[in-house]
Amino acid sequence: MKNVLVLFLFVCAGLGLQAQDPVKDMKKAARLLGTYNLDPAGSADKLQEAVGLANASIDDALVKVDPTAWQAYGDIFMTVVNTDVAHFVLDPAYNVSDPLASGKAFKGFQMAAQLADKSYQTKDAMKALSAGIQNLYYMGSALYQTKNYAGAYTAFKATYDGYALLKKNNEPTNFDAAEQPKALYYSGLCAQQAGMMEEAKQVYKQLVDEGIAEPGVYEALINIYKDENPALSEQYLKAAREKYPDDTALLYAEINYLLAKGELTSLIDKLEKAAKLDPTNVSIFVTLGQIYDKLYQDQVSTDPVAAEDNFNKAMSYYQQALTKDAKSFDAIYSIGALWYNKAAAYSIELNTLSNDYTPAGTKKYDAKKAQMDDAFVKALPFFQQAEEINPKDVNTLIALKEIYARQDKLDLVEEYKKKIEGLGN
Repeated sequence: MKNVLVLFLFVCAGLGLQAQDPVKDMKKAARLLGTYNLDPAGSADKLQEAVGLANASIDDALVKVDPTAWQAYGDIFMTVVNTDVAHFVLDPAYNVSDPLASGKAFKGFQMAAQLADKSYQTKDAMKALSAGIQNLYYMGSALYQTKNYAGAYTAFKATYDGYALLKKNNEPTNFDAAEQPKALYYSGLCAQQAGMMEEAKQVYKQLVDEGIAEPGVYEALINIYKDENPALSEQYLKAAREKYPDDTALLYAEINYLLAKGELTSLIDKLEKAAKLDPTNVSIFVTLGQIYDKLYQDQVSTDPVAAEDNFNKAMSYYQQALTKDAKSFDAIYSIGALWYNKAAAYSIELNTLSNDYTPAGTKKYDAKKAQMDDAFVKALPFFQQAEEINPKDVNTLIALKEIYARQDKLDLVEEYKKKIEGLGN
């Protein structure tokens, strides 16, 4: 009995060692596809078997140099795409059987044409690609809708490359030429969504190099390289602004870039242009106010005349912001801060005047103190409104506490100390 068992195991092992023949398997896969095409409803298993054989065989050294094998490979996966599309049209909840089938179909026809030694082989590959390219595009959309971004990238890229291959081989197609650059853009967008950043970069760069990049492409490249390669990000920003000078999104990208670099003077023209393009955007007017506010603070001790002019411009933009949104926290807080900073500037002058005990000096001191107190009084209601809108903003609470301290309202000072402490500050 022991010897029989050993023999049985040996025979099984021998059976397990039998090698597959990829060349024959690919031919079998082609025959199975033919059987499926005769009766798609009744022989779905034949297509699945063909898919398994094609996937397992295509990388074999003999198979991958055979244009006929690649044609079969392309036909099999184009059939998968067509089948999935037909199901998806009827049922948007349908799970696509192979999200990468579009890329495989394109590669099959591409390689069949590339390796063809007969003109009819190239023609057959191109006809098959032309017949199915619209479904490659549709599959990209279907996969995008189901948030399979990696698969959608593959389908959209196959559409773009497929159309280019058809044009190269002068093969007619009903696919709309205007959709080709869109397919490439969508492929980049999907790659980015899938976290495939190298693929996204390559696609976006290709769009730029071919001169068909929309503003969104430049915006994506600017953001991708913002931290990774600031100089390259700046190059794309410059090129984008030259090509699309009136695009609002790119204008905002330039504004944010200049803000980060602290180039305030350059910002003013950009923001004023943005205000004309987008006159209801409160943040533009607040930002303009903040720039003039900063210029005011920088000049208050060196150029009082210019500083006062910038103070008035800052106030004007903040007030314009309020006409667009009367409850804008940023605008309300900023007006309070503008008056508070003006009061702080008076307090610095007041310290200088405090050393002059002459009647004239005392008169100047009293006049400056009155100005300071008046500025704090003007700041107060805006900080109070800001607190009503956002009672947990610590800067607002600190400003209120300081103003109440200067007004000797000690009970309110204690109240605001507790509020600040309650926020963990």
